[in-house]
Amino acid sequence: MRLHRLTLRDFRGVAARDLDFDEAGVTVVLGDNETGKSSILEALSLLFELPDDSKAAKLRAVQPAGRDVPSEVAAELTLGGQRVHYRKRWFRQRLTELRVDPGGHTWTGREAHDEAARLFAAYVDQSLWAALVVGQEHALAVPAAGSVAAVLTALDESAGGEVDHGASVPLVAAVEREYQRYFTRTGRPSGDYAEAISRRDQERVRVEDAQARLDEVEQDVGRAERLTRDRATMSARLREQEARVAELSDRRQAADELVGQVERLRRDAEFAAAQAEAARAEAERRTALVAEAKERDRAATEAEEVRLRSAAALRVAEQEWEHATAALRVARDEQAARRAEVRRLDAHLSRLRDRSDLADLEERLAAVEEAHEQERRAAAALERANVDEAALEAAESAHVDVLAARAALAAGAPAMVVRRLGDAGVELSGVPLEEAHREVTVDRDTTVSVPGVVEVTVRPGTGAAELAAATASAEDAERRLLAELALPDIGAVRQAARARAEAERALTVAREDLTRRLEGRTFADLVAARDQLLARVTDDGRLDDPAGDRADGAGGDDDSGGDVWGNRAEGAATLFDAEPLPVQKSLPRKRSLPARKSPAKETLAVNEPLPAEEPLPAETPRSVKETLTAGEPLPRTQERTREALARAQAEDVAAAEALARAEAAEAGVRTAFEAARDEATEARVRAEQAAERRADIRDALDRDRARQGDELLTAALDKAVQEAAAIAADLAGAEEAVSRSGAGRLGEQLAEATTLRAQLAEQVEHLQDELSRVEGALERAGAQGLATAAERARAELAHAEEHHATLERRALAAARLRETLERHRAEARLRYAAPLRERIETLGRVVHGPSFGVGLGADLEVEARTVDGIRLPVSSLSTGAREQLATLVRLAIAGLTATDGSGVPVVLDDALGWSDPGRLQAMGALLARAGATGQVILLTSAPDRYVGTVPGARVVRI
Repeated sequence: MRLHRLTLRDFRGVAARDLDFDEAGVTVVLGDNETGKSSILEALSLLFELPDDSKAAKLRAVQPAGRDVPSEVAAELTLGGQRVHYRKRWFRQRLTELRVDPGGHTWTGREAHDEAARLFAAYVDQSLWAALVVGQEHALAVPAAGSVAAVLTALDESAGGEVDHGASVPLVAAVEREYQRYFTRTGRPSGDYAEAISRRDQERVRVEDAQARLDEVEQDVGRAERLTRDRATMSARLREQEARVAELSDRRQAADELVGQVERLRRDAEFAAAQAEAARAEAERRTALVAEAKERDRAATEAEEVRLRSAAALRVAEQEWEHATAALRVARDEQAARRAEVRRLDAHLSRLRDRSDLADLEERLAAVEEAHEQERRAAAALERANVDEAALEAAESAHVDVLAARAALAAGAPAMVVRRLGDAGVELSGVPLEEAHREVTVDRDTTVSVPGVVEVTVRPGTGAAELAAATASAEDAERRLLAELALPDIGAVRQAARARAEAERALTVAREDLTRRLEGRTFADLVAARDQLLARVTDDGRLDDPAGDRADGAGGDDDSGGDVWGNRAEGAATLFDAEPLPVQKSLPRKRSLPARKSPAKETLAVNEPLPAEEPLPAETPRSVKETLTAGEPLPRTQERTREALARAQAEDVAAAEALARAEAAEAGVRTAFEAARDEATEARVRAEQAAERRADIRDALDRDRARQGDELLTAALDKAVQEAAAIAADLAGAEEAVSRSGAGRLGEQLAEATTLRAQLAEQVEHLQDELSRVEGALERAGAQGLATAAERARAELAHAEEHHATLERRALAAARLRETLERHRAEARLRYAAPLRERIETLGRVVHGPSFGVGLGADLEVEARTVDGIRLPVSSLSTGAREQLATLVRLAIAGLTATDGSGVPVVLDDALGWSDPGRLQAMGALLARAGATGQVILLTSAPDRYVGTVPGARVVRI
């Protein structure tokens, strides 16, 4: 098998990819991580494995995440000497197509899938494919050559076909058939032997069940006797516990009477203590009222003094505030007058600036029109250039195809050297040979003749004829393409493409210049802005100075330019669009505008009316009226106006600063006044509240003393304390009597005894139920004849074991015979494994030196490696050594199987990543040697791993 081309569309993270592989040699597919290198193996596997309507999970995993698009894989390969073109699409617009050449046979749908699977199974050894096409996850696994049928066939041929390694020998087949009468291929019993084992096991279970039932009967007899004894014991303990519960209940009743007496005394003691506490609280409240009355007298006196002081401070603060308010009014009048003058000069400067902006805008409109004309000329030049990038690419591709076909013809066709040795005339295809030596590529029948002596005709092979036809086809395709472009050769095409690129560049520059001049606006926007400025300056005063117009020769009654601005506004929508004009269409020619003197550059008339000014306040100080004069004439130029405005603004700032100082002073004085006012108000309120509280406390104390005098209150407190002490002494004596009686523990003891009595009663009832159940089971067992059933089961078991022993002897004999044959066959395979070991060691000595050797196991797997006399099992090797050994074995297998045409490509995904630079160089030489006789495909993301280490490798970057 040989892989020529693989195409992926929307496969995992790959949007579109086409890969070509050399039929022989080493192809290195180089790409970064997650660019789809590993998807190549997965796509090739799914192409032959799953039909286009499959719902398998591993197929759904390759559909691009978040996109409902079909996934497509196409491959071109050689199978059994046939060229196979196979394409399949999953998920949406499902498709399966198969074409086989020569013959051009085609299949579609499920028939195409089945035929492709048949071809792959017929011409590709699956075990060889698994050994040589390796993904990243199996790069360290060393393949067992004995499990590859193609390797065994190659080794058998190298040994002269003397060793049997199949099941086709009659004796081996007979032993295998006998073995399979008793065992499956995996060694498990089957057929009559399995049935005999199953029957024997079933009879053993029946005997065990019968014996278990007999054992249960014997256990029930013993259990019934034990239950009878336990029931009698528990009944006696239950009677004793009932007597103890009655005794504890009587003692508990006597103790409850003592507890009741204690509870009554405790309630009396709590009431007496509450009476004493109430009397004490009343005495403390009377003392607190007296103290509070004294405190409120003192507070009322202090509050009145504070009120008098704050009222005096308030009168002083009010006078200061009146003086600050008058100064603030004067500062505000000064600042208002200065601000009016600033507004008058600022309005005048705006009118002068509008006229200047109007002139600048007219010049900008003219520049925009010129930039638009440049864009039109560039677009016209681009429309005349007919060779774009696609045409150039097609011409270059056709030219490259011609060069490649001629090179292939020169490389693939036989070469003939004609050398003149004497003076006799020599003709080459009827043309005399003038020079003494000529080398000719034979792509058609070529005749070498010496007239009258000899004539030799050299005919090219089939391959050379095909190369010549391919060359003629490529040259014809190039001529047709040049004819369509109306150009003589590829040089003219390139020159036309450069001319188009230059026209595109000129168009881009023109559009950038137009965009820069428009500054994000349209021509209509600029015209509207010009008209707005024109209207504004016209409203402010007369637009044209008649004297100036006459002086320039543009005044008078000439109306030729009167509608220029209207014409420009009307043509703005057609001359300039929001989007650039397409290059395929001719641009409209814009009308030329007549020259016109800018009215904005004329000076304002001296008698131009000014905007209405705000009247000065009537109370403006005399100093302000003397400084500002309402009738003062305005400056004639922007510069002088700005100077006057700056002076007015400076004076306005000074007035504003003076106003700010006056406002700050007024605010400070006002704040002091408000604080004094708040303080006086608060002092007056506090004085009134203190007087009211003093009157309230005096009234409360008088009412309380009228209800009960101080002497009577003290006597009631002493009496309540004495009564509470007497009741507390009686309570202590009663509690001592209850403690001596043990009443607290009696309740717990009675509860424990009652619980234990209930448990014993439950146990007696449970034992009675269990005894009844066991006695019933014994009665049923006596009626079932269990002993007879057990004897019958033992007899059936003996018969089954005898039948099983007979079949087992035969089965073991067949297994022993098969094992003996397999052992001898394995020994024979080891004897002819020498070619494989020799090939592996030959390859390995290139990497590890002349001491390299390997040891092979029964399945021709590499068990150990020897270097410098040190033998190590494969499992003990380092990661890099195991990876190198696995690659060596795969290259040896590829070399053994490549001679008969049944080989498959060697495909390694990111292999040799653990190798040091020296061994990587040696492994690169081995890969190049393998590519000389077969196809080697290396997938990697590390450019320095193979590029520069594998001689002659072709690099495909993705």
